[in-house]
Amino acid sequence: MRKHLIFLEIFVAILPLCLHAQGDTVHVIKAFTKKNFVQPYVGTFNRTFLFDTKEPTDKVHELRFSPNSSAYAGVSINYKKLSVYLELSIPNTRKVNDQTGIKSLSLFANYFKDRWGVTGFVSRNSGLLMYMPSMGMYGNRNDLNMFTIGTNFYKIFNGKNFSYVAANSTSKLQTKSSGSFVIMATPLYRRMFSNESIIPSEQRRYHLNGTEMPSRSLQFYSLHCKPGYIYNLVFNKGKYFISPALYVGGGADWHIFKTDEEVHSAINAASGYRGKLVTGINTANCYFTIEYLRDKTTTYLYKTNISNTYTEISCNFGVRF
Repeated sequence: MRKHLIFLEIFVAILPLCLHAQGDTVHVIKAFTKKNFVQPYVGTFNRTFLFDTKEPTDKVHELRFSPNSSAYAGVSINYKKLSVYLELSIPNTRKVNDQTGIKSLSLFANYFKDRWGVTGFVSRNSGLLMYMPSMGMYGNRNDLNMFTIGTNFYKIFNGKNFSYVAANSTSKLQTKSSGSFVIMATPLYRRMFSNESIIPSEQRRYHLNGTEMPSRSLQFYSLHCKPGYIYNLVFNKGKYFISPALYVGGGADWHIFKTDEEVHSAINAASGYRGKLVTGINTANCYFTIEYLRDKTTTYLYKTNISNTYTEISCNFGVRF
């Protein structure tokens, strides 16, 4: 938690300087002549689904689900309009190395113009780890499955003087410091299901609506909106840059909760934030970036707050050709 607070403190400290600089410069965005690239990268990520009771002192009943995530290494190649990714987990870096039968698959695609952008994503988890506070260890939940599909739509208000792709993926060069307000709207579908029960029998009365019956399926049809601000602070005509971004907002979910004998459905609220920091070197022939991402959305459902948190750190080196 401390490292995330440090990230937010850095963002808050930099933002006033960025806003002051924005009014004093003439901004130029340049496309690279070499549009193809080869990019090796390494990184690590963590995702958790925390089922937390609404009693702040009742931590013994919280349930923490997660994939058996690990550090990874990969390479991506972009030639004309064709992109190919190859990524492998680094051995002996999983949360629990002796657990088997827990698999995950994620796909994404994005497209950005000057004033708008879109990112589509889909993920499937077959089996999850479950952390049990009473035992201080992870257990294997091969019966649990998670499916997510959604799209992030971005509206960029300062597309003339600020380049979202320069600040995030070094696809262009921004030679003067500038930022933009951004609205991120996300339609989303999520489903967690089990052929046994999502909530273990000894914890059922503390979560969701307190039913003692096995919880077979929990679905959400969601629409979330997170307004935010992103700034690209550049040096030496864009060769060096640091780009902090912060989005905060919320939305509504239509949930469907199924047990063996009942189906419950209604609208519930959600809130969340996304913080990202990208820094590195961006030149016509090569680039190097370090990225940090923290994304959290909390759903308020009956007796339980369900927090979906994703954290990622990566290093990327690319050669243009």
